[in-house]
Amino acid sequence: MRISGIDANLLIALDALLTERNVTRAAARLGVGQPALSHSLARLRTHFKDPLLVQRGRGLYLSEKALRLVEPVAAATAAFTTVFEERPGLDLVSPRRFVLAAADLFALRFVPEIERALRSEAPGVTLEVRPLADRSTELSLSDGVDLAFGVFGDVPTTLNQQALFADPFVCVVRADHPLISVGATLTLRAFTQLPHIEVAPAPNVRPGVRIDRMLSAKGVRRRVETRVPYFLLAARLLEGSDQILTMTQVFAEELKKAARLRLLKCPLAIPPLSFSQIWLRQNDDDPTHRWLRETCARICTTGASAHRSAFASPERRSSHRRTRS
Repeated sequence: MRISGIDANLLIALDALLTERNVTRAAARLGVGQPALSHSLARLRTHFKDPLLVQRGRGLYLSEKALRLVEPVAAATAAFTTVFEERPGLDLVSPRRFVLAAADLFALRFVPEIERALRSEAPGVTLEVRPLADRSTELSLSDGVDLAFGVFGDVPTTLNQQALFADPFVCVVRADHPLISVGATLTLRAFTQLPHIEVAPAPNVRPGVRIDRMLSAKGVRRRVETRVPYFLLAARLLEGSDQILTMTQVFAEELKKAARLRLLKCPLAIPPLSFSQIWLRQNDDDPTHRWLRETCARICTTGASAHRSAFASPERRSSHRRTRS
């Protein structure tokens, strides 16, 4: 792939388009006209030989190639910004408190490293972590929350959103599951015959709706035997039963640290979940807030990539075999 003729403005435009998934919002974010950004999108489509943003119904969705670009583009943009952008007023020494909101497993995976970065680089900053609100996307940033992490639908224009990583789905069972041999492929038939456990972190959340719809389209059903509000509780229940849990891979790897569990490739082609961070647009130009956003983005994107590499490695597969012996 040739990079001659590609300038930094195209990288910034691509990052905005992947984050906003909307040409109008991306143009507003960059402070340029919509025709100019549409021209940049046309150049990017020609360069990548891919539509990148695909029209479905009334919305725009990222193509498969665009989903793969989210993480490296975010990292490249952050690195470019660090090198070339001046940050007058950045103060990491004076006392300041930041409030983060995230689901328990997200916080468990990423907050310890964020905390270490703060202690090392920002001695004046203190941190408070809260559960993600069971309300609208906009209200996730109420009551003084600076950054919220998760999977967000329609993001209003008062907020900014940065994609962090796309996380594919896997299935989780106990390490010595008697019905699934180590190294064996999980079939759709076995998937539907096993009793399922489902994690619903809030009363109105139904995480298995997409799974049930996909199964229904294939003329089959599954049986949800247990529904719980906590992932760590699900880990303990899985360890002592023949149940199966479907969830995204980065956090399944984290769950595996809490119990003797095994990860399997999901027999359904469920689209990955795109995790992002959101914040109020009024904080865009706050240097310290920007430093926090960039630090969190770097930690999350790097950490998610490391998990996926480990899951696919031969060493991890051989360790599964040793568990069986």
